[in-house]
Amino acid sequence: MKTIVYLSKSAYPMHENQLLDILHSSRIHNAALNISGVLLYAESIFIQLLEGRDTILDALYKRILADERHTDIITLVNETVTEKSFEEWLMGFAVTDVSKTEKLAGYLKSIDQLDIDDKGNEAVLAIKAFIESSGLNIQN
Repeated sequence: MKTIVYLSKSAYPMHENQLLDILHSSRIHNAALNISGVLLYAESIFIQLLEGRDTILDALYKRILADERHTDIITLVNETVTEKSFEEWLMGFAVTDVSKTEKLAGYLKSIDQLDIDDKGNEAVLAIKAFIESSGLNIQN
C-alpha cells in the first residue's frame, strides 16, 4: 500500500461544476479500485492525497500526470504505508467557496473530520500544511 500527495496548478480557472464533475468521477473510479484520499482546491491550486495498492496508484498517478486540466505538478510524497490515513474517504473535497458545496457528501466542514492530529506521517502533514496556509475555510 502506498500514499501519493501532489500539488498542481489548475490550467484554467475551475468553476464549481467542473470541480463537482471531478469529485463525482473520482468517487466512482476510486470506489472501484479501493482508493481513498482527499482533494483540496484553493486559488487555482490543487493538492491531492491518494492511498491504495501500489500498482493501482502508480497507474492512476501516470494518468494524473498526463491530465491537461492542471500543470506544474509537484510530487510531495510517494511512499509505502502500512495503513490508510483516509480509509473512509473515497474522495474528500474542499474548496474556498463553500456556499454551494457544503451540503455535498464528503465535503470537509471541519479540519477535525480529517483526523489528522492522530497521524504523524508526511502525507497527512502535507495536507494539514496546505489547509493552514491556503486559507481554506475549514475550521477546527
